[in-house]
Amino acid sequence: MGRDLFGTDGVRGLVGQYPLDQAGAEQIGRAVGMYFAEAGQRILIASDPRESSAELVASLILGLTTVGVNVTTVGVIPTPGLAYLAREDGEFVAGVMVTASHNKYEYNGIKVFDGNGDKLTDAIETELNSLIKSTIEARSSGTATENSTLAQAYEDFLVSSAGGLKLDGLHLAVDSANGAASGLAERVFNRLGAQVTALFDKPDGKNINAGCGATDTKALAETVVSNKLAAGIALDGDADRVMLVDEQGRQLTGDHLLYILAVSNKLDGVVGTVMANLGLDLAFKGQGIKFDRAKVGDRYVLEDLEQTGFRLGGEQSGHIIFPELLKTGDGLLAAVQTLLAVANSGKSLAEWRDEIKMVPQALVNIPLEDNSQLERPEVKAFLQEQTEALGAAGRLLIRPSGTEPLARVMVEAPDAQKTAQQIAERLQELLGSKSS
Repeated sequence: MGRDLFGTDGVRGLVGQYPLDQAGAEQIGRAVGMYFAEAGQRILIASDPRESSAELVASLILGLTTVGVNVTTVGVIPTPGLAYLAREDGEFVAGVMVTASHNKYEYNGIKVFDGNGDKLTDAIETELNSLIKSTIEARSSGTATENSTLAQAYEDFLVSSAGGLKLDGLHLAVDSANGAASGLAERVFNRLGAQVTALFDKPDGKNINAGCGATDTKALAETVVSNKLAAGIALDGDADRVMLVDEQGRQLTGDHLLYILAVSNKLDGVVGTVMANLGLDLAFKGQGIKFDRAKVGDRYVLEDLEQTGFRLGGEQSGHIIFPELLKTGDGLLAAVQTLLAVANSGKSLAEWRDEIKMVPQALVNIPLEDNSQLERPEVKAFLQEQTEALGAAGRLLIRPSGTEPLARVMVEAPDAQKTAQQIAERLQELLGSKSS
């Protein structure tokens, strides 16, 4: 049996549909409890603030406690905050996060971490997948308690990661995507000495990621430019990814952040993903920095980091990992470290951005209900033909999304948008879908 319930980052789907309904969440709780815990041991649960999170947390608790697991809930906290607490507290054998990250409020998801704060391997997810689909008998009754004060330890960790350095006098705009970092992000940067203009930090259960955050930086850019601020920070709904905006209102992706962090810290090598821009490759070559590409997903980046021994990795989407600090993508941690590097470099964020000449890149999404559709002979033949047509001057990547029912068509070429759209249109004919 495979890991079909798990995507790139946990179990994800529309709320109310299996496995993100009450029965499915209960069974996931039972499976997680049986796999990670002996009766009486404790598992930590947190969530983002979307309206469905509380009900899913309640279902998970019911499933966990019926197999004898004791549960501590910490309330709303970023995903990397849960990972940090699972690792640092010492009381927990696993952590469970209820979130759909950057997705709209209609979606939700369940991410599982082990007691070291690490995301699960494919092998463990395969075992959990099998357990979820099996019959699990109750073994004893566990307890559930709430401890919202635990979140303070994560806030303190973010501030202490600066190593005593400050951002005094820096005026920033911070967009929390009406998500899990609402309030927390402003406090962290205030404690580091920055002046903060807070945006989208009033979650109502439905406004998470809506026209804001790391997936939509337009409002943030307008705020930075109109108020002549030094930079803008855009987090996503669970704050595990980040985008920055420079003083000219231009977006810096995870690729830009990897470059700034690697060069300013004089690193020997960096791990990115297959989605990283070719321009980042070229920029690293110019700096004598090795660059290794992993599969998409920050847990695959971490696996590559462990194999290479490199001390920095991340994704274009804004998941940045500092394995010596925390072994999962952390948007706030990345923002703190990047802005400190910029402040200490003597260069502005815009000057850093200009050092990387990105190759034009376009991404078009195509609805895809069944990943096996991409394995059709006519589809594979078409993609091979297009790859050969691009040659050395460009790059084509087609991959199924791990979090949504989509195929992503990525093209790097001088006329990237036109080429990507043409390829997507032909694919929609072959697959019977429409591009977006």
